[in-house]
Amino acid sequence: MLGTIFGVDGKRLVSVSRDQAAKLTDASSGQFIENINALRGELAAIARHPTRDLILIGGTERVPYLYTMDRSASMKIADDSTLIRKFEMQDGAIFALAFSPDGSRIAVAGAADDVAVYQTETGDRAATCKGHKGTYAVAFSPDGEQLATGGFDGKVRICEVKSGKLVRDFVPVPVETLAAAAN
Repeated sequence: MLGTIFGVDGKRLVSVSRDQAAKLTDASSGQFIENINALRGELAAIARHPTRDLILIGGTERVPYLYTMDRSASMKIADDSTLIRKFEMQDGAIFALAFSPDGSRIAVAGAADDVAVYQTETGDRAATCKGHKGTYAVAFSPDGEQLATGGFDGKVRICEVKSGKLVRDFVPVPVETLAAAAN
């Protein structure tokens, strides 16, 4: 398993993994309910809307997908009826996803050199944060105005969400500090 989230009420959870499925499970019993998605390649990242049972998934297929956790009809094989939106294909596999605190934007990060920010409701690209070389973590600030990313190079980058402009970057713990602490 590479990621999991609870539903809004905490009664269900969704997990993603290399088996290509976003699995909906009863959180209290561990009982599998159903796959939320049609199989889409290995899934490495998942995020949930802050106030609604909407999930965003992504992985090796390089496309972020927005699904609802609730199915209006019974599932059929290869069914994709819970799909709300398919976003544009990224330049590399997806490793991390995040919703802004108000749920109006999403951030998509991964093997690509850029982190993309989209409008949740329309799927339109809102900004691009540049200067990354593989990003494994992404988070919006509490006010939703900045985006923090952590990447392969060991740097944390903070950019403005509206413009994508880099505010600052830094190494949170320099290698020299780690080496000194080990001695």
